[in-house]
Amino acid sequence: KLLPSELCTDAEFLRRVSIDLIGVPPTTAQVKAFLDDDRDSHTKRAEKIDELLASPGYVDHWTLKWSDLLLSNRKFIQEKGVWAFRNWIRNAVATNQPYDEFVYDLMTARGSTLQNPAANYYRIAREPKEIMENMTQVFIGTRFQCNQCHDHPFERWTQQQYYELSAYFSGVGRKQGTTGGEEIIYDLASPQAITHPGTGQTVPAAFPYSVESDAPSDANLRRQLADWLTAPENPYLAKSIVNRYWSYFLGRGIIDPVDDIRASNPPSNPELLAALTAEFIEQDFDLKHLIHTIVSSHTYQRSFRTNEWH
Repeated sequence: KLLPSELCTDAEFLRRVSIDLIGVPPTTAQVKAFLDDDRDSHTKRAEKIDELLASPGYVDHWTLKWSDLLLSNRKFIQEKGVWAFRNWIRNAVATNQPYDEFVYDLMTARGSTLQNPAANYYRIAREPKEIMENMTQVFIGTRFQCNQCHDHPFERWTQQQYYELSAYFSGVGRKQGTTGGEEIIYDLASPQAITHPGTGQTVPAAFPYSVESDAPSDANLRRQLADWLTAPENPYLAKSIVNRYWSYFLGRGIIDPVDDIRASNPPSNPELLAALTAEFIEQDFDLKHLIHTIVSSHTYQRSFRTNEWH
């Protein structure tokens, strides 16, 4: 029951939204033009958000953010791989590729890492369990590595599930390409066995929870995984990215840390997270729409100045 701060000034909003959307502050000329615009603040702020989302700066800034998030680094994939992967990410950002399609393409990528740069994802982490840990932390916001040696102490995830989920990456094969800096990612005819360290038994691939899937039962393991991961019924994919993007604009996730979603770490505002997640799915996993919704809100546009109530 605290009275929130007033909305920020137009100058404050312009600086804030420019840094958040394109990574740099506005120029002097842009500030002057925005402040000299005598239209109401709501109208010109909405127009500025659209302008920034359509700018080359938006593409540059979010390409860099996603390249960092996906660990694109020449230490792992060499310089040619970095540029190829970066250009693939850039195209996804520039075309506003639906997030579920982006993730699906990444999970199922195969072939030359230069001709199909998404396949570089499988050069960064090379062991099934390492790939699985990266996947769960980024795309479902869960630290699955906590249950590698024992059942998760704060969640329902078990050690058995750690190895069952890792098994979906057990069929990834790699071989050198014909040119320098190139690798070929393919599906092994016989996936390698994933062994439970406690029992010594081979662990079959299995999901920690079931969702509706269009993948045929004989589909390869990564296709099954991609269908499961991107299914609208999956309770984590959309929620995780909505929460992560909220943290980019508000400094803290609705669930924080953003990669530690679990029952014992509840959201600070569950209704808000549920509403944003439902709208994101209804809008076909549109990341620009998600950004527009967040930065258009009064929550984002509040002043930092306190008042007598807080």
